Amino acid sequence: MSTPLAQRLADYAVSLSYDQLDEKTVHEVKRRLLDSLACCLGAYEADAAACARRVATRVRGEPGATFLGGAAPTSPELAAFVNGVLIRYLDYNDTYLSKEPAHPSDNFSVALAAAEVAGRSGCDLIAAAVLGYEIQCRLCDAQSIRARGWDHVTYGAFSTAALSAKLLGLDGERATHALNLAGTPNVALRQTRAGELSMWKGCAFANAARNGLFAALLAAEGMTGPSPIFEGEMGLSGRSPAPWTCPPGADATAPSS
Repeated sequence: MSTPLAQRLADYAVSLSYDQLDEKTVHEVKRRLLDSLACCLGAYEADAAACARRVATRVRGEPGATFLGGAAPTSPELAAFVNGVLIRYLDYNDTYLSKEPAHPSDNFSVALAAAEVAGRSGCDLIAAAVLGYEIQCRLCDAQSIRARGWDHVTYGAFSTAALSAKLLGLDGERATHALNLAGTPNVALRQTRAGELSMWKGCAFANAARNGLFAALLAAEGMTGPSPIFEGEMGLSGRSPAPWTCPPGADATAPSS
């Protein structure tokens, strides 16, 4: 039996480092981060962002993370959620069009929170962002999940779990469990973008980011998750209309817009 995809993605996450990135890739990450921060400023007064901030400010984390525009640290996963709402809510952040679409700069929401709680450097954050882009976009290239009634942000739980595992310093085994824990309970419904639209349309990836970071935090404490999450009889491949084929990239490339 071949190595499960979650393990291959985890090994990729653990092995990727800032030193492997070329100048163009680093430049593109910085451009997309600045663009995402501009999106945050535009969305700051939106009703959904205000709702998210009110919930997050009721919680104190130890260790905690601050959400964008916040002063006191909340729990890391709630900080990621608020960040995600701010980045995505106006739908102005970058877009990747493939078998499944994505807005991969959504991954910055959790990269900022996880880097803060783990005390990581800016270089670490950049490498983690590349990881999030690579994994989410490659999953979008591999399989469309809309036919199953699933929303594209389902892939975001995997990309954010992987980059969180990287920033939290998890080893390959625990990073694999982070992916397993992120995938099993977090299949989002496409109803988010059908029928009567709501505030949730701009918050769905923020929730995936929150769940991806939460999965990595659990895995860091030794929690295990069902495996194999992709190839299993009741995993994503087992419930998909076509076989799963998505080998992880061996090299980091510039994020796609």
